[in-house]
Amino acid sequence: MRQRVVAVLTCVLLAGGWLSATPAAGADLFNTAPPPVEAPAVDDSLRRVQMVKTEQPPIIDGRLSDTAWGRAAVLPEFTQAFPNAGAPPSARTEVRLLFDADYVYIGVRAFDSEPEKIIAKERQRDIAMDQDDFVAVALDPFHDRRRGYYFQVNAVANRRDGLITPHTDTENGGLQIQFEWDGIWHAEAVIDEQGWTAELAIPMKTISFDPDQTTWGFNVERVIPRRNETMRWTAATRTKQVVTMGDAGNLEGLTGLRQGLGIDLVPYAKFTGTRETPGGNDTFLFKPGGDLYYKVTPSVTAALTVNTDFAETEVDDRRVNLTRFPLFFPEKRRFFNQDANYFKFAGTEQTPLPFFSRRIGLGLDRTPIDLLAGVKVTGQVGRVNFGLLSVQADKTDGLNSKNLSVGRASMGIFDESSIGVVFTHGNPASKADNLLGGADLTLKSSNFLGTSQVAELDAYVMRSEGEGQTGNAFGAKLLYPNFTWDAGLTFGQSGATFNPALGFIDLAGTRDYKGWVGRSWRPAGLDSVRLGLGATNKTTLDNRTIQGVISLPELRLTTTSQDGISAGPILFQEQYFVPFEIAPGVMIPSGNYTYLTYYLALASAPTRAVSGSIEVGCCEYVREGRRMDLDARLVWRPSTFFNLGATYSQVKLDLPDGKFTVHIGQLNLNMTLTRNLSWNLVGQYDNVSHEFGLNSRMRWAVQPGSDLFLVFNHHADTERGWHSNVSELSTKLGWTFRF
Repeated sequence: MRQRVVAVLTCVLLAGGWLSATPAAGADLFNTAPPPVEAPAVDDSLRRVQMVKTEQPPIIDGRLSDTAWGRAAVLPEFTQAFPNAGAPPSARTEVRLLFDADYVYIGVRAFDSEPEKIIAKERQRDIAMDQDDFVAVALDPFHDRRRGYYFQVNAVANRRDGLITPHTDTENGGLQIQFEWDGIWHAEAVIDEQGWTAELAIPMKTISFDPDQTTWGFNVERVIPRRNETMRWTAATRTKQVVTMGDAGNLEGLTGLRQGLGIDLVPYAKFTGTRETPGGNDTFLFKPGGDLYYKVTPSVTAALTVNTDFAETEVDDRRVNLTRFPLFFPEKRRFFNQDANYFKFAGTEQTPLPFFSRRIGLGLDRTPIDLLAGVKVTGQVGRVNFGLLSVQADKTDGLNSKNLSVGRASMGIFDESSIGVVFTHGNPASKADNLLGGADLTLKSSNFLGTSQVAELDAYVMRSEGEGQTGNAFGAKLLYPNFTWDAGLTFGQSGATFNPALGFIDLAGTRDYKGWVGRSWRPAGLDSVRLGLGATNKTTLDNRTIQGVISLPELRLTTTSQDGISAGPILFQEQYFVPFEIAPGVMIPSGNYTYLTYYLALASAPTRAVSGSIEVGCCEYVREGRRMDLDARLVWRPSTFFNLGATYSQVKLDLPDGKFTVHIGQLNLNMTLTRNLSWNLVGQYDNVSHEFGLNSRMRWAVQPGSDLFLVFNHHADTERGWHSNVSELSTKLGWTFRF
């Protein structure tokens, strides 16, 4: 019955949307000859800019005093996207554009009548800057309206970048950006009596592009956080983002671009000293290695890594698993995140994933395995996007050296849609082999029904083979992620023998249903109010519920200063087919349990010097038990050079078989001594493992792409006093040579 409902709703939305769309809203889906890539659906002179080529590049110092800027192309005035979509912005913004054979240059004059109130507290590379005054740029060099590059700079020239993906990420607030990507580019900014100015220089060697495509997709936005205001060149609505490339404007006349030899050579050297206690065993290791990136063509990049090392990778946030399903941790390693958007499949976010790069480098007991070498080729040829990855993992006590490979290809159809395939080969946790193949379809419109609304349909099918078993999985996701109304419906099924050995799945042999609908509006005196309903249900293949959740009317209020409150009741149903030990000595017997909980969440605006959030949930739990969840976070940002954050999580359970409480604490200290010299200290503790972990990471960005890291890790057992287990100190120097 549920499958029929999903199918009917899917057909209704498709029939009422894409099939009845006017030519201005999108191409006819049944056109047997897909139209060539051309301008976005809304075509007017305000969305097109003729680029100006400069013989004398500007000096990137944050000031727009170079004579070259006087001859630059100038964007028309911005439009307010938030909070009053379509209204004139409260402050004027001028954006000037230049290019030469090697760079695209972007100059910004952000006028502000109160420059002393400009907020610019973040100076550490790649950190979130949502609470700062900033400018963000989205580039689509292939003009395919699906993916691209994101560059962000605040008023003190701090930089953040990412890859724009073609799918809406409902697990991450609708974001379409993978911030783990790091590119080499340049930016400077200056605050003055008129507001602030910024200059960006984006090298052709950093991005992929088609030299025959002289029109690029482009958008830019400015955020003034103290006014809760966002303004954009195009896509100026609450529903969309600056990275909604289907609604981007056009930069025209980009000719004569070059990438030189297209070679980035990044050798590194690492020295590590380790002390293990008890026993006092000391080891010292010198490890050289490196990465080589080669632009086979301006649109295709090949990468080779040898003796791969990830010493500088950030540590994961500590979590304690109180569920029957495995935890999901995002990928943070640079080699795997580089061009990772080419491997995105069907908009799947966590389960089931055909490819999850964190499976590479983990052995039978989940301990790290060295990677001997790896090769990756990503890019675009015509309308085809592709990614190939092959890694050779070192041998371990239980496994021989193994080759692990993945391939992904997708072809653009219509304006913003695509079809694709994926395959994987290898099993990192078994001596047996594993193969997986899959296909996916994405239908997306940024001007659904000829309006400014967004709609997206993703569907997939996969099949795995390994250890004498085969298994299938399939599913679909229907999204309507807009401001006034937002809604979604997803369905997925995996067979009992489906095994994505290079991917991720929380539980095979299940069906997953999820649906939600929300209504938002802007009453006087508030920024927004949202009232929503949602439900999820995980069942066995014979439709017995494993876990069901119904979010009864949930209310979210956001003030004009961006303080927020949300609250609502949640109804749970959980069925345990076998007894489950949720904690040592505390069992949940098999049975079907239904219980009602309530939650309340408060959050203060991140623009404040002291900000934080707290969320409390209670009260019923299985077997007439009681449960209370507490999550609290506090951040102090007294200056641009220092911020201190603390988080605390508590789960308190009272069951007939016993009581226990989980405590998890984390302390983060970030110091940015200069914009290129930073120190991060993370301390974490939980009372389940009784382990305290300390990670200290100092980074000196000598120049873009060349870094010196000093990393210290310490683990201690606190169950019976304080006993140090492992201490490790690493120094790593990596340098980028561009040819």
